[in-house]
Amino acid sequence: MIKFKIIDQLISITISTILMLFIPFNVNAENESILEEINRTGLLKVGIRSDAIPFGYRNNNGELQGICFDLVALIREKLSQKIDRNIITVTVVISSLQNRFSIVEDKVVHLECGPNTIRALDDDKVIFSDVFFISGIQFITRQDNASKFLNSDGKNLTIGLLRFTNTETLIKEKYPQAQFQLFQGVRGTQRALQALRQGRIDGFANDGILLIGESLAQQIFIGNNQEYVLIPQPPFTCEKYGLILPKNESNWENFVNSVLNSQEKKQVINNWFNTINNESLSNQENCN
Repeated sequence: MIKFKIIDQLISITISTILMLFIPFNVNAENESILEEINRTGLLKVGIRSDAIPFGYRNNNGELQGICFDLVALIREKLSQKIDRNIITVTVVISSLQNRFSIVEDKVVHLECGPNTIRALDDDKVIFSDVFFISGIQFITRQDNASKFLNSDGKNLTIGLLRFTNTETLIKEKYPQAQFQLFQGVRGTQRALQALRQGRIDGFANDGILLIGESLAQQIFIGNNQEYVLIPQPPFTCEKYGLILPKNESNWENFVNSVLNSQEKKQVINNWFNTINNESLSNQENCN
């Protein structure tokens, strides 16, 4: 098993200081490609969320795990075959909705892995990789409330949303008469589902796979014969996830995409689907 060096907080350290810690001084380092840098330093720097089950999260023992950790392990394995180093150390910076683009743009990490919807970006300093997962925007709500969301403009509904997401924009457009409660931070989804349980909101909207993951963590059971359901079926949208990569690093981009399109990557995803055994997962296949 690969051991990851985890950096939980960047608050008290400036980005420039982090880079000086990570990269030994070299007059040519500024002009290096990412593959050249990793070959020289033996260090692969990645950003992974800790609040996005099943992509990156803490288990009951506080240990970080998830699809992204397994993907990074696969990238490391393929990387050791591509460059001259057999030993590559992986350093993980905990990313968030707020910093996921900036840590790539500012070269704190070589890639960021999480539920990042591929879309046009105003910032031209980062790009998305090829698709590595597909989900869709849905609500989780109580079974007896589900009909209230169908053919509705949101009147008399209180809807929970994560701030700074595509979901926030879409749901506010679809339900203009609703009241909204916004959640944010690393425990945003957790607090939203707690609010749903307590009846403070009628439904919470997010990508279906994230709703399933956090619901399982909180022992909120979803399904046709359960108290809670995911609606609509199929989802409102298809959210295609990509890794966040620096722009103008074509060799790095091509290498990462080759890993994401490999049979080994498909097996990583299949292993996690077997781990998260829930009937609602099958509905994600309707989004393609």
